[in-house]
Amino acid sequence: MINKYKNSDRFIHLTLFFTFDISLEKWADTGLLHREILLYKELRKQKVFIQFLTYGDSTDRQWEGELEGISLLPVYERIPRPRTKIVRFLQSVFIPWYFREELRGTDLLKTNQLWGSWVAVITKFIFQKPLLIRCGYEFYDFSKKTGRSIIFRGFAFILSWFAYRSANLIHVATDSDRKIVKNDFGISYTRIAKCPNWIDTSLFAPKLCPLSQNLLFVGRLNDQKNLYLLLRALENTGIGLDVVGEGETRRALEAEANRLGLNVNFLGPLPNDQLAEIYQNHKIYIICSRFEGNPKTLLEAMACGCAVIGTDVPGIKEVICHEESGLVVKESEDSLRTAILLLWQDRHLRNNLGQRARQQVEEQNSLESAVLKELEVYQEICVSSVNIQE
Repeated sequence: MINKYKNSDRFIHLTLFFTFDISLEKWADTGLLHREILLYKELRKQKVFIQFLTYGDSTDRQWEGELEGISLLPVYERIPRPRTKIVRFLQSVFIPWYFREELRGTDLLKTNQLWGSWVAVITKFIFQKPLLIRCGYEFYDFSKKTGRSIIFRGFAFILSWFAYRSANLIHVATDSDRKIVKNDFGISYTRIAKCPNWIDTSLFAPKLCPLSQNLLFVGRLNDQKNLYLLLRALENTGIGLDVVGEGETRRALEAEANRLGLNVNFLGPLPNDQLAEIYQNHKIYIICSRFEGNPKTLLEAMACGCAVIGTDVPGIKEVICHEESGLVVKESEDSLRTAILLLWQDRHLRNNLGQRARQQVEEQNSLESAVLKELEVYQEICVSSVNIQE
């Protein structure tokens, strides 16, 4: 990548705290490793020394070559890994002590998600380091929307309150999440920055290739994604569907597709770096979730020039500009079917929406813009922290 960034005058030492119980091995197994480390590999080139605190063991070190200079701190390489999750949770509060030498020398702490943030918060108070809390989605709000128990929702609220109150800055992906953090937790807007998900627009890009005659969906197969709505919308249209992903509702969805007489191909999960070819081979991408954060699959499809259709719910309507970069429809079979048939039959509209979708992602969600924002934030937090200490 061409160096487009303004270098800082000093090196910054960053520690990234992985989501609780997540390791490099899990990232690799789920096909996310390439994508998740790319931002930090670019930051590493910009005078940012980075260390990953992961919930792996020595097995994580097999990917050190791919990290290109990023240091690894696998938790269970240094301490025994308990079998039960509750014991691992209790043990996690001592992690800062076991890694005290490495954490004492860092300039900035950052969480990859809110789940597991307590380790970073404890580190902040022990070593007096500035803390950046990243929320790919708002944890407490998702616990409510996914119907978690009142006990879990209470825990989610306490954990979120604890993390937000401790943070020097909070990164959220959407305006909706920014409002939730302000209104539900009383955090000033000055401490909440909107940082949407980024896309590697050099990998996820339009490409001339044979196009499938099916629609495309990519994502986890669960109730949130609402694929039953899409299947019912396709009934009697003669239009097929390719589904990439895995989840607890797969068998039920396969049965429903057979009952409706639909041509649906369930392709299973694919590594993130193999998805670009899938998007490039399809004309239309559908996302009909009941709610979303800042869906990466939608942004990836748009970056590849797909014409996209999404339901009118938070997280989706903030990405798709209706009739500009895609179509936003009501959460109903008729509305979704009408939009699908419109794009299926109107090649000119389909191409125009796809081109504008690509342009929008390049302007708002590129890797280059994400690196620039991260650098600015790191420098601002570190300078402010030094000034306060002085």
